[in-house]
Amino acid sequence: MKPNFLLANLVCVLCLLTSCASPKVVERDASVHSAPIIHAQEFSQKYNMQLDFMKHHFSGMLIVRELPDNEIRILASTYFGLSLFDFSLRNEEFHVNSCIEPMKKKKILRLLETDFKNLFLNGKNIRIKKKNSTFEKRVTGSGFGKSVFYLSEFVSGYPEQIKIKHPWLRLSIQLDKLKEKQD
Repeated sequence: MKPNFLLANLVCVLCLLTSCASPKVVERDASVHSAPIIHAQEFSQKYNMQLDFMKHHFSGMLIVRELPDNEIRILASTYFGLSLFDFSLRNEEFHVNSCIEPMKKKKILRLLETDFKNLFLNGKNIRIKKKNSTFEKRVTGSGFGKSVFYLSEFVSGYPEQIKIKHPWLRLSIQLDKLKEKQD
């Protein structure tokens, strides 16, 4: 009879302790970053680009430019002239002007839309995981929609090298900013 009495007391004490505990308050992560990673400008910004998607590897150039009507145009092509994709961003609206067939899947385009909105518009729900003076790691989403941004070589607060990885998919994009010629 004593073991039952001890067990009943233990259960009562545990119930009392858990009922008196304050509810856990989940605060929004203070590291949510709202500034764009790349600030699109009225002149063309050029990046060396390596894009790996499944068994396809493309290297070429990514060209970004903000047009007078606040539209951000994102064009990627290989060095031999094959256009990989041509996207437009205006406010929160994403438009696919053209895209090669292996990437023309609804889920992949939605993932690229999220990535480019996080790069060029105010990144929503981006969590900064690691940060120091030369390197930054940001994460957004979860599961198949998870994107990891690796930013490095900062100049004037903007990264010169960006790597976007999707851990659950075989998709990664690396961008290295090309230096402008100084005449």
